[in-house]
Amino acid sequence: METNPVQIVVRHITGARATEIDVVPVGAHRELILGRARSAAIRFDVRRDDAVGRQHARIEAAGTPGRFRIVDLESRNGTFVNGVRVESPAELNPGDVVQLGTGGPSFEFQVEPLGLTLSQADTRHR
Repeated sequence: METNPVQIVVRHITGARATEIDVVPVGAHRELILGRARSAAIRFDVRRDDAVGRQHARIEAAGTPGRFRIVDLESRNGTFVNGVRVESPAELNPGDVVQLGTGGPSFEFQVEPLGLTLSQADTRHR
């Protein structure tokens, strides 16, 4: 059975990147590291997003095509999904809001068919 390709869309809500969008084709990465490190797939501002660790959290496939989970990478300030602290790998659903650290930047997680981007002007491909 063939699966339609999808992309992860991260719509930044707060923090230094508020109003920006990251679009990552799922096949491009086995996992997405969120953090301030240069190697992070979804990067946050080193100076202004100080609640975010260098490698703060990871988004990974959850086994079923189109399903994902988030894992906190032992960050000092924690990772939150819809206001609840992530203590173990947590399922991510489209529309969930992720916050990196208390008072840190937040974003909305989405999964869309590959190539569909609602706001091309604000999109940053990683």
